[in-house]
Amino acid sequence: MSEPAMRLVCVVDDDDDVRNSLRALLESSGFAVETFSSAAQFLESASGSRAACLLLDLQMPVMSGLELLELLRARAIWTPAIFLTANGFKLERRIANTQALAVLRKPVDDEELLRWLEKASADRA
Repeated sequence: MSEPAMRLVCVVDDDDDVRNSLRALLESSGFAVETFSSAAQFLESASGSRAACLLLDLQMPVMSGLELLELLRARAIWTPAIFLTANGFKLERRIANTQALAVLRKPVDDEELLRWLEKASADRA
C-alpha cells in the first residue's frame, strides 16, 4: 500500500544522517518518502513529477540542488521545492528564478519544514 503521490516527498541530500533523519520525521508525519544520495540518482528515477515536494540539499558534489532544480525547470518539471543548506549560500537571484518555496538552514526546524510541506501538498492537490 503506497501513499498518494500528492504526499510523496523526495529528499536529495548527500549526507546519510540527514536523509535518514528527514525520512523518519516525514514518515511519522504521514508523508511517503523517497531518498536519493545525489542529483544523478534522483534523475535516474521517475519520482520528480510525482512528488508533492522536493527537499534538495543546496550544496552537493558534482551537481548541486540548485543546478538540479534549474535542470528540472528547464525540462518543464514544476514540482515545488525547498532547499536545505548548512551554509549561508548567497544565490538569491538564481534561487528566485527556480521558484523554490523556501531555503531552510540545517539543522532544520521540524515544525517549519512540516508547515512548508503541508503548503506544497495542498498546492499540488
